Formats: sequence, structure tokens, C-alpha cells
Amino acid sequence: MANGLYKNIIQRLPAALLLVACISGILYLQNIYLVLTFVIAVGFLLIKEWLLLSESKIDLKQIIFFVTLALFSTFFTKDFINLFLIIIAGFWVIYSFHLLSSRSLTLVSFDNNYLGVLLVLGFFYGLMHLLIFSEFHNVNKFFVLFVILFNTVLADVGAYLVGSSIGKTPLFPKISPNKTIEGLLGGVGFVLIFLSTIYFYDLISFDLVLASLISLPFAFIGDYFESQLKRDKSIKDSGSLIPGHGGVWDRLDSHIAVAPIFILLTNYMV
Repeated sequence: MANGLYKNIIQRLPAALLLVACISGILYLQNIYLVLTFVIAVGFLLIKEWLLLSESKIDLKQIIFFVTLALFSTFFTKDFINLFLIIIAGFWVIYSFHLLSSRSLTLVSFDNNYLGVLLVLGFFYGLMHLLIFSEFHNVNKFFVLFVILFNTVLADVGAYLVGSSIGKTPLFPKISPNKTIEGLLGGVGFVLIFLSTIYFYDLISFDLVLASLISLPFAFIGDYFESQLKRDKSIKDSGSLIPGHGGVWDRLDSHIAVAPIFILLTNYMV
């Protein structure tokens, strides 16, 4: 098992480092429109993957719908975007209760094309709200964006490393038998160490730490959400764009769930 884990890490590492370097560079420049342009491009790739997995033709209607709402979003009011985020957050909460109560695979499908578009818009609007409307005392909003992204990556990495090493107890075996309770606890542990460190050095407020912790479970919910969709289609990855990682959905499933929840929490807590 150790050799297989090591080989998998080596296979994933180059693409992961390249992605981290690109995203860190974009955030370092602290240009709102550069970040939003990058997110729109990522959103286009996410929707393209969703449409391919729905086994329908690449329908320009959904892509035009997303690009139009993304480009014209700068004209939307803060209240409108808040309302949209509340609706998307409501979906994730309902899905969470469904997952916990039934542990089944019946609620959603890749075949619902507009669901994919709306979830991607929730991710985009969450980041846009953060960069345009949100204000944080003594904390750079680009650093807050980094914390959101890095928290979710740490949860994923921690769950993978701990689950692959010592995981024995499947959490939702019908959906993803390889994901375990031990892995879940490992992911939470990695995030707690990171948040404790940046809070200790006074880089982030307690309110933001609390918002991060409350939204953290949705990182795992987003992961299980995509696992369910892939199991319905009997596929391993959502695509092959990122060597060793699969598709864009495979890398961002957790972020798509966390972003709208975190931003809504900061609206009322910070």
C-alpha cells in the first residue's frame, strides 16, 4: 500500500505544483479582474465537462447562459448576489441532509445540465462577492481567498493521505467506498493545524476561522456529490485535463460547495 501511495503522489505532484504556482501568481498580483477572468475560464471548463458527462451534445445554450450571467454580474447588486448565494447554499444544505439521511444516489444527476451551470455560478458569484463587496478588518481579501482555496485543498490532501494510509471504515460505501472516516478526520486535522497557525500569527481574525470551520464540512459534501455523479455514470474521473488528477470537476468539487457557504457566513459574522 505504501508503494502505491508513493507512486500516486509522485504522479500527481507535477500538475499540483504547476496549479499552485499559477493560482498563487494570480492572487499575488491582486488584480480583481484578472482573478474573475480566470474563474470564468475555469467555469467554462467545468460546464463543458458537465455537458460531456451528461452524454449530451455540447449545448451552447448552457455555455452562453453561464458566460452572460458571469460577464454581466458586475452590474448586479450585492443583495441580488446574496439571494443567489442563499439559493445555492440551500441546495447544498438539502443535499447534505439527503446524503446523511439516506446515503443513497438518487437526488441529482449529470443529466440536469442547468444544475451544473447554477452550481458553477454559485462558485463564481461567491468569489466575486468576496473580491468586490466584502470588507475585512486588517485582512487582505486576496489572502482570505487564498485561505478558502488552501483550506479545501488541505482537507482533500489530508483525507487522501490519512485515508490511503490507515483508512478502514467507509463513510458512504454506496457512493465512494474508498473514502473513510479516518480520512475525513485526517482532512479536518490538516485544516485545523493550518487555521491554528495563521490565527496564532494574527494573520486572520477569529470570525474568519469560525466561518472556515463551519463551511469545512461542505468540502467533503462537495467531494461526495461529485463521487455520486461519477458512480451514476460508472466513470473514475470527470475528465483528463489535469495529468494525475483527472478533470476540473475532480479538483474543484469541494471548492464549488464551500465558496458560497463561506461567503454567506462572512456576510453575517465578520
